[in-house]
Amino acid sequence: MPFPSNENLTIPRRTLATKATDYPWKKLSPGEPPAMTLQLIFGDGRVISYASSDIREMQKRDPGHLQIFVYGMEKYRITIEGRHLDDLFDLLQNSRVRSLTEMGPRTFDHPEDAPSIEKITVEALTGPQL
Repeated sequence: MPFPSNENLTIPRRTLATKATDYPWKKLSPGEPPAMTLQLIFGDGRVISYASSDIREMQKRDPGHLQIFVYGMEKYRITIEGRHLDDLFDLLQNSRVRSLTEMGPRTFDHPEDAPSIEKITVEALTGPQL
């Protein structure tokens, strides 16, 4: 046979999230202006929004640990813990994220190599802490 057969061809399993619904964050479309607020959606149903203009600093310790410092009427430290959050950090720096959704602990229905936000913690800061 001059051409190889497709009989034994295997299609590789999808390893990274490719659809917007696979991500625990909603990002803005390319033509949209930067986000005015950052919305946090917690696993227990609570929703908190912060003005993007109040975000003063962002830190990434590793791909699974991000911190955002919000200085508005109060000072807050928002800690985001999960997996594969490098893309999220880049999007947050450019105000391209509309909301973050806390997914809770890892489950079998979510692939190990897909991005996830396991926990969002908001702490009020008082006085010079940084």
